[in-house]
Amino acid sequence: MTSPDLIPLADAESIRRLDHLTCERQHISSLALMERAASRCTERLLAHYPDNRHWTIVAGAGNNGGDGLAIARQLQLRGHHITAYHPQHRPTSPNHTANAARLKRLIPTHDLAAYIPPTRGIQIDALYGVGLNRPLAAADTDLIRAMNRAPVPTVAIDLPSGLRADDDSPAPIIRAARTLCLGCPKAALLWQENEEYVGTLELVPIDLDRDALADTPAAARWLTAAWLRDQYRPRRRFAHKGDAGRLLIVAASRGMTGAAIMAAQAALRGGCGLLTAHLPAVCCSAYHAAVPESMTDADAHPDHNTRLDHDIPADALLVGCGLGTHPDSAALIADLNTRYHDRAILWDADALNLIARDSALQQLPPRSILTPHPGEFARLYGKALTHDRERIPAAQALAARMGAVIVLKGKYSIISAPDGTTVINPTGNAGMAKGGSGDVLAGLIAALLAQGYASFPAACLGTYLHGLAADLALETSAINSLTASDIIAAIPTAWRSIACTPA
Repeated sequence: MTSPDLIPLADAESIRRLDHLTCERQHISSLALMERAASRCTERLLAHYPDNRHWTIVAGAGNNGGDGLAIARQLQLRGHHITAYHPQHRPTSPNHTANAARLKRLIPTHDLAAYIPPTRGIQIDALYGVGLNRPLAAADTDLIRAMNRAPVPTVAIDLPSGLRADDDSPAPIIRAARTLCLGCPKAALLWQENEEYVGTLELVPIDLDRDALADTPAAARWLTAAWLRDQYRPRRRFAHKGDAGRLLIVAASRGMTGAAIMAAQAALRGGCGLLTAHLPAVCCSAYHAAVPESMTDADAHPDHNTRLDHDIPADALLVGCGLGTHPDSAALIADLNTRYHDRAILWDADALNLIARDSALQQLPPRSILTPHPGEFARLYGKALTHDRERIPAAQALAARMGAVIVLKGKYSIISAPDGTTVINPTGNAGMAKGGSGDVLAGLIAALLAQGYASFPAACLGTYLHGLAADLALETSAINSLTASDIIAAIPTAWRSIACTPA
């Protein structure tokens, strides 16, 4: 997959190449591209901190420092109070030198050695960017420690200084409250091991050349709303419920009816036209009351699912939410594998645990999607991951082995196809760390499968919508109070951001 709307996860060499090609093809200088990047950062800073008027900019000798000095000048021209530190007694990059001269025409600047931690306002870290590949000098180590002692928030430009883009980083590292990442995401910013340094991550587009972005090789790409709008399939004005897809949910067990309910409610919000749930008899009454739009098919066993007594018409299936791990349910999975081998099937929750236990169940239909959380993934993969750098290659390896699309859930969920195509989902928040969120995701993706989306686009669109709905729900909820039901309620608003077509 090569699309300019899917942004490559970039290393330092790729960033240099992208900058060069952008300048060449857009007929601009590297200094002009830096000015553009600084302008985008300045806009974000003013939006995030509208009441702040005092800024301390700490700029290194390279181009990251040049970005910081350009930001300082743009803020000063807007009437803000600026304190700027940068090297004044050692060589600097040409663009740093140019921006330092521009700033000095407006205000005096200070040498890095004279840095004093600010006591008010916002501190901007522009010491080192993506090119850092060596141990820090003693002076810079001391400077970073001093910056971390400042009693004000720090915003890092591109990366927190001291953090290497795609490798482990020795201490010290700037502890940023927010990181404005320029152009392309960098791998280390996405690892939970670096959470205390990155803070809130925000990708800042700087209009890099579209063809160069598409041609840049990368282990994974950043999922965007622009790409998803191209995948979106508008509903025909004369469509009827049969056109919108038939979804069969095989889920629930005694005490786990809620999982089926939430998956079903999300599936209906996701757009499927006809929904049938195969449930243990004990679950049917509660399910009917909560999801009146759905049909039900009661299993012969009152407490858990054992078999389908007849074929149920379905364009796609969702199997696993609250299913339980009784041996009868494992036999049911084997039957579904055979009975619906030509249909798209999403396997979630206990279905994944049953599949992990029995290699005979791992010959899945070719349009399958698996949506494991880290524990379920470890059981399928064969071992637990010890560092977030392992997530992308591990998801790719499991997708290839299972012949299925893998959605490895978590902050920055990884979606990988059997051919190695991999994207990173940027939406979602920590409020989703609550029971039921995974059932909502499963229902959303399964609804898209029922409507005829191919497995990989369905997984991408469903995962993005799921996280976006959770983000939108925070407008009326709080991070600790967010529930799966809140996410379901916000799905329509999330849809509107993608389905931006006339009614």
